[in-house]
Amino acid sequence: MKSSKSVVFAVVVCLVAALAVRAAIPALNWPHFGYDDQLTSYAALEKTITTQNVKNLKLAWSIGEENWSRAIYGSPAVYNNRLFTTAQGQNLSAYDAETGDFVWQSEISENNSASQPVITTDGTLIYLAGNNPSSLYGLKASSGKKIWQAPISFNISSLSKVIPAVDETRNTVYLLEGSYSSEGKLFALHRKSGKVLWYKSKTMGGVPFIGNYVLLKGSWIFARGVVEVNHMDMDKLARINAGSKKVELYYTRPTTDMGWDIQSFAICNDNLIVVYVNGFGFSETIKCILCVYNISSSQIVWQKVFTTSNITGAVACNTTKNIIYVPTDPYLFATNVKNGAQVWRYQGYGAILSPSVANGVVYFLSDTNLYAISETNKKRLFRYALGHEADATTQVAVANGMIYFSGSGGTRSLFALGFTGGPESPLRPVR
Repeated sequence: MKSSKSVVFAVVVCLVAALAVRAAIPALNWPHFGYDDQLTSYAALEKTITTQNVKNLKLAWSIGEENWSRAIYGSPAVYNNRLFTTAQGQNLSAYDAETGDFVWQSEISENNSASQPVITTDGTLIYLAGNNPSSLYGLKASSGKKIWQAPISFNISSLSKVIPAVDETRNTVYLLEGSYSSEGKLFALHRKSGKVLWYKSKTMGGVPFIGNYVLLKGSWIFARGVVEVNHMDMDKLARINAGSKKVELYYTRPTTDMGWDIQSFAICNDNLIVVYVNGFGFSETIKCILCVYNISSSQIVWQKVFTTSNITGAVACNTTKNIIYVPTDPYLFATNVKNGAQVWRYQGYGAILSPSVANGVVYFLSDTNLYAISETNKKRLFRYALGHEADATTQVAVANGMIYFSGSGGTRSLFALGFTGGPESPLRPVR
């Protein structure tokens, strides 16, 4: 028979081993709006919330106060069970993602606008602060302390829509400057120091860039470039080689009236999805056009014309199923990205905002509610009332068996839903 000391020793060893295994399991994160470098909005690793139990989600905690000037916009970042968010006119703050307990607030002063945080795999927050000019920072996720500040400032007027892109393989952060300017620049900065590595502009390369974000896939960068088309300046999506820093090709614009602007774009496996909107009102019958390209070719593979409504948010993609989710007013379309075949159409009560996808569930905000529907058959699985109109910038973040989304105003400005909580769940003040 084993001695009591041997038994105790064995138990301790087992506990230590169990804790080591638990520590080795990475937490499920939501790094930024759109989730990944292709903005698929698809959290493939999330398995806790299912089509069967999503109806059991409850309010776990929330942030807010009766002050619309401190509204929270966009999507929070979630990393290692911490949630990072900003409110309008307030500094970046960190909370315990499960309980909502306040952890820290950045000392970097914010001015009115609320930038969306982006977090890297090693726990560095990439964060924009200040309006005209704006500064780019790298912060420690554990403490909010500044690691670096870029040596120049940037001409960015609307921070709430800007999403820096992080190429971790090349230790590079990409940032677009001049969202509304034909003189815009594409900057590449060192991820660990903030040093400017290179930039492209009309002067430095002959192409100005516009927009709020770029996409990354392999050695390619995708960005909106302004080029001349039939003696008019038009935006085309450009594919840039990250090594040579040269534009390799421009993707062909749809053959319609000239007044079409790129509204949004995403990548679904080897397919590039680009939404064009009728910027100058030249067409009375077409609201917007969705074009899908093979990523290696400039030619359109298929396109869909929308005649009754614009696309009202970012297009999401389940890369496992090759299905894209296209939000409009009032429909959400599930479409095969390979051939454009419609899988199903869900009818809402107003504009459907940028959807998110995880474990068979599609989440989105619309009218005054959050909705969760089945990827398979569009059946409504869950509804949660916000108490006021949802804002167009919002998106549901899904991580570790909880969902998070901004209310963008009202008493509750950010919601955290999980399987614990209830009517008495705490309302945290806006920091």
